Amino acid sequence: MKDFLRAEVYFLRKDVAFKSITVLFALASLGLAVALGRIGGYALSSPIEPLRTAVSFSIFLYFIIPMFICFFITEGFEYGSVQNIIALGQSRQGYILGKYLLGVVVILWWLLQFFGLFLIVYLSAALITGSPVGHETTAEDISTAMRAVGLNILYLAAYSAVVMMLGVMIRKAASAIVATLFFVFGNFLLTGYLQGTSSAFLRLLSDHALMTQIMKFSGMYVENSQVILLTGTSDYVRAVLIPVIVIIVCLTTALLSLEKRDIHI
Repeated sequence: MKDFLRAEVYFLRKDVAFKSITVLFALASLGLAVALGRIGGYALSSPIEPLRTAVSFSIFLYFIIPMFICFFITEGFEYGSVQNIIALGQSRQGYILGKYLLGVVVILWWLLQFFGLFLIVYLSAALITGSPVGHETTAEDISTAMRAVGLNILYLAAYSAVVMMLGVMIRKAASAIVATLFFVFGNFLLTGYLQGTSSAFLRLLSDHALMTQIMKFSGMYVENSQVILLTGTSDYVRAVLIPVIVIIVCLTTALLSLEKRDIHI
């Protein structure tokens, strides 16, 4: 397992797509901080305020990271390396879990980069321009921001589990990318177009869609001209259970698919 993970880390370090997305997120953090500062100034009520702002823009990560995860899981089937890895003694279960864990590590790195760089740039700009930085930070502010960051990690992990399942079942990069696009945009449409449906079933589906929960903890879910946030304990329990169930179901399905089907390239 260690040799497999070491080889995959080496692959990631050399991967052009990984490097390109890393640069993209760095530029996005920098550009977003500068643009928002020019529009509204760099005055802050508390040092944690930029982090809360960055969370509301994190939704675009869900349109990019799943694409990379799709390439990451299907490259083994596309180029035949999965056959060699398993032939050398790596179990299929270890292969799936290893790929998934590395995908989660990549997610952690990109989120740390996106949020961290945005926070550093915004605070630095505030100090350089002499903008006031208040000290009204409360434990609740920090807790809310940290919960949002943690939920982003969990939901991106859920998206990755779905994409990994699709990749293992389809095994062709081009077809898997199309399926991933359908999933990503389909989930987005579930939130938007089914929001006001009269059907109880479709309404239930929309309320429990991954993107619905993401938009709620990001402060972007609007219903009847009101912003709907996660508030009570039941909201947070549901927000955690939904992606956890998705991860368990999708990883189990991916593992069963890989175990029961022969690997033909």
